[in-house]
Amino acid sequence: MGNSAAKIALVLDPADNAATLLSDAGKGDRITLKGSEGDMISDGVIETGHKIALSHIEEGKSIIKYGQNIGVATTDIKAGEWIHLHNMESVYDKSFIMRID
Repeated sequence: MGNSAAKIALVLDPADNAATLLSDAGKGDRITLKGSEGDMISDGVIETGHKIALSHIEEGKSIIKYGQNIGVATTDIKAGEWIHLHNMESVYDKSFIMRID
């Protein structure tokens, strides 16, 4: 279990299935969801500024943060799990590459 300091994640849109951590979290830490009701438990170590899954996200489904589609899950992602390039593909990376080609 992580330490007892307050852990907070930011949720800006009711459609979001990903939140941004405003503090480091360890496995088993309870995270308060600022901008949404309730809290959740971290499934692993996640650093400040990184994304955490608010709910289960199936492979191939969109990852929504700040009300925007930011990527697609490349594998199933559990609620409370770290979301990063190891389990998602960014739609921003694709659009950036297409613009510079």
